[in-house]
Amino acid sequence: MSDLQIIAITRFAYPGSGGFQIEHDSVTERQAHLWAPDRLEARFRTLEHVCLRTLAAQTDGDFRVLVITGDALPEPWRGRLVALVAALPQAELIFHPPENQRHAMEAIVNDRIDPDGPPVMQFRQDDDDGVARTFVERARRIFGEVRPLWERHGRLAIDFSRGYVMRPTPQGPLVQSATRSHLGVAQALFLKPSIRRTAIHFPHHRVGALMPSVTIPDAPMWLRGVDGTNDSPMPGQLDRLVHATSEERTDLRDRFGLDLDALAASFAAI
Repeated sequence: MSDLQIIAITRFAYPGSGGFQIEHDSVTERQAHLWAPDRLEARFRTLEHVCLRTLAAQTDGDFRVLVITGDALPEPWRGRLVALVAALPQAELIFHPPENQRHAMEAIVNDRIDPDGPPVMQFRQDDDDGVARTFVERARRIFGEVRPLWERHGRLAIDFSRGYVMRPTPQGPLVQSATRSHLGVAQALFLKPSIRRTAIHFPHHRVGALMPSVTIPDAPMWLRGVDGTNDSPMPGQLDRLVHATSEERTDLRDRFGLDLDALAASFAAI
């Protein structure tokens, strides 16, 4: 048996209520916003070339990926998502009716956890975000080093604080190297398996106030996607992005496993 139950949670345009800084008056309005063709087209490209690609490239593949979307997602998007997720062996695609985000994630995640099993590691990964290839491996190893702290409290965060803010373009990625604690990307939460709350229940920016947290600032470990439509706005961020240097492009390829040519080509096709 594995020493951890590891689950990555990716919500792909899931139209449940709550969990958004930008809210809507009805499910219909939320679906119209999230499922607008131009928005979905861009998100499919980052889901494929950033989010799922960095998960597929993990040096430690002993984890599950839950991709959650709405049960009414129409064609052709539905079939396209089925095919894309099927390419990742440890991924499961879940079509779930719209309800409160936290209630939905609680039901979905806990159905896939053994309450009598080993500790649970959960991390959220938005459809335009990514993690370094060693993220799962390092999080597992570091947890072993600080496990007594988890044993005492029953919950623990390991937060990798360095990474790149990135916007894909047909001319290549625009990036900014950054150090930001509790950004919510490359942030692993370790919970007792009896705890029904999920990584979605804990606001990522408040995790340090809700449980013991270990910050690891030694190397870039996350990619935070921005395109001006993010639910969590980063004022002025787009203006600070510049074309990646040759060293940064090498880092994106080697550390994160990105295919920069395929990423640029996908955005050229929009």
